[in-house]
Amino acid sequence: MIVHELIGTETLFAEQLKEGYYVIREKYNKLDVQPQDIDTFQQIDCGTEEIVTVVFDPGDDYSLICLDTYTFKTKTPSLSELRQTLEIKHKDLFQ
Repeated sequence: MIVHELIGTETLFAEQLKEGYYVIREKYNKLDVQPQDIDTFQQIDCGTEEIVTVVFDPGDDYSLICLDTYTFKTKTPSLSELRQTLEIKHKDLFQ
């Protein structure tokens, strides 16, 4: 069973794509957990991955709307690269 262990979260809303649209970056360590016997588990490190979540904040309390989530096993794209990806998928947001 693969377990994702959160090892770091960038400051929420550290980067803004457009007014009201923010990027949340999280880094996870992936572990493969396998039972060995009744009381013992073996953990195998499977590396790290970064999750980038794009949210919209309409300004109301507790009302964030998740637009999309992206997983990266290598280098996280820059904010401009992420914006280009979103412009293709969500054209109406950036007009």
